[in-house]
Amino acid sequence: MARLGNSWLLSIFLVIVPKGYLAQHGGPPPPTRLECHIPYEEDSGMMVRSAIKCIWDPGPPSKTPSIYTLHLESADNSVQQVSGSNTSAYISPMLVSSHSVLSVWVEAKNQHGSASSPRSTFNTAKIMRSATPNIRQHNLVPLEIYWESKCSKQGLSEGQCEVRHRVAPDVNWAEVEKGFHGVYCLENVLPYSWYEFQVRCSCHGSSPSDWSKVYKVESPGAAPVGLLDIWSDCKLSPQSSECTLMWKTPPGWNAGSEILGYVVTLSHWNGTVTLVNASTVAKASDQLTCDKKLCHLMAKDVTAVNVSAYTAYGATTPACLHIPLTAQYERGEPLQLNMSSERVLVSWNPPTQFINNQSKYVVQYKQAGLLKTPAKGFDWIRLNRTQMSATLAGQFENYTAYQVALFLVSPNGSSDHISSTVGYVHQGIPPKVPFFEVVKLKANSVKVIWKPILLPQRRGVIVCYQIGLDSQRVYNLSEQQGDEDRSFRLDYLNPGQNYEVWIRAFTEAGPGPKSTATFKTEGFDFHILFVLVMIFPFISFLLMRKCSWVFKECIGLKKVPDPSNSHVFLKMTHQINICIPVEEPDPVLSHLEIVEYKLAGGKIGHRGSKGAMGALMDQGELAGDGNDCYSKMTDSDEDEDNGPSDYEKRFLPSASEIMCL
Repeated sequence: MARLGNSWLLSIFLVIVPKGYLAQHGGPPPPTRLECHIPYEEDSGMMVRSAIKCIWDPGPPSKTPSIYTLHLESADNSVQQVSGSNTSAYISPMLVSSHSVLSVWVEAKNQHGSASSPRSTFNTAKIMRSATPNIRQHNLVPLEIYWESKCSKQGLSEGQCEVRHRVAPDVNWAEVEKGFHGVYCLENVLPYSWYEFQVRCSCHGSSPSDWSKVYKVESPGAAPVGLLDIWSDCKLSPQSSECTLMWKTPPGWNAGSEILGYVVTLSHWNGTVTLVNASTVAKASDQLTCDKKLCHLMAKDVTAVNVSAYTAYGATTPACLHIPLTAQYERGEPLQLNMSSERVLVSWNPPTQFINNQSKYVVQYKQAGLLKTPAKGFDWIRLNRTQMSATLAGQFENYTAYQVALFLVSPNGSSDHISSTVGYVHQGIPPKVPFFEVVKLKANSVKVIWKPILLPQRRGVIVCYQIGLDSQRVYNLSEQQGDEDRSFRLDYLNPGQNYEVWIRAFTEAGPGPKSTATFKTEGFDFHILFVLVMIFPFISFLLMRKCSWVFKECIGLKKVPDPSNSHVFLKMTHQINICIPVEEPDPVLSHLEIVEYKLAGGKIGHRGSKGAMGALMDQGELAGDGNDCYSKMTDSDEDEDNGPSDYEKRFLPSASEIMCL
């Protein structure tokens, strides 16, 4: 089988590849705006008829260098080529004849392919370039410019001229206006602004001239217009407030003229009013500092501020801002942030509790956590009430916390804090916890205390703090707002043991380094234990003896009715106390002595002698029967004529019963 040659394969590839593919994939872009003319020598005031100059636009830059070739096609269809730079080429008079029609185009070629410009056809006798006009003077009221055409120097009649202008520092020109002869008047001029003008003319029978040199004119001044954009950054507390009042310097045309100073009216908490006339020319107050974009004024304990700017032509209407007396709480949903090093995209949901359509949003941002006011990078923008997103431009650093806040400002200058959030361009691991210590509570319990990492040093959003005890226990504690000290209790520790505890913070980038502390729990005191062991038996003996006596006395009395009902003890209440030990060493209620003697008939009788507190009567005399084991005990103070009471008969034992025990 015959093999296909490389040239044949290349031919197939060129046929299959769509047109323009090479240019889109590394090939040069096609040149545009091709124009040819015979140059006019500005210095000598003469036409340069020795060559035809063709210029073009090479298009966007290409990574691969290109070679530009100008193609010339005469009326006889013959084609000639002229090499040039990437923007122009010269056609020698030897290649063309005068008063002939010529068709030209430019081809750009590199190693990836080629591209050509559109064709341009012209008569070589009619491509003389007109001389460039010269703007020579202007008038301010009205703003007019005057120029001189050079067509007569070329031996040509005057044609029409074109004018374009712009306001500095804009780079884009306003729309070109045509049909002017030597003078142009600009209407609706912005005051105190720099205008730039250029003119080009076309003489009869020649192509348009080049644009003239830029001519600059400053428009007349006027009174400033509009309201200043004023805002504040405050540290508020119930006792006092410190605020940095800020306003943006008006743009050039809004200022109307050079700003000579600002008039500031401050209303204070105590009802006083302070007037500050801060000059920007001769610095009259050290309170005010201004740059090209912003002015700062320090104030304390203010409730409202009015600021106006003045020039030699007048002053602006005062702008008003109310300062809240206390810190405001958020009233809306959190903001959504998308940050890069040069911008912040912020969006939010509209608050439902505000219905004033004349209010406007203020979105501010600053470095978070800094005590200085205004904080570094502080800026703000104002938005219409219907907007739900904003783009904040600036220079935002990695690992730095930025606070973005949303406010709703009413026409009278009062503001409501809607929401705020903290964001980072990139997050990093946090630093060590700055302060960490252990406080002992009990033998088996301690409390760890630490200070949270301050917001400017966090390098990211703190997700949690992690506490570890040796390698056995790890606790994850969620982050809390505020800078107060935090604490955590560790229980169920072994007494008399050494421990190591550590803490570290976590961000989305990972954990930070650990802060560690060591401690030893308290053990048992053996001296106290020895004393307790020695005195415990003695204390136990005393407690048992005392409790036993009390227990017996009380239990015994529960079995017998209260003896206070007896006539025997009726008068003895001063000597005995129920269930309470008496102070006498050996209290005796009664002494009993039993004496045996023989009676008539051989019977044995018993006689009782009186005791200390009572008397025992002769049982035989009472009963007349010696077998009766019953005795009677009477009180020595009791009347013998009175017989025993029912209580004594029923409950007190007789002498015989005592003997039977």
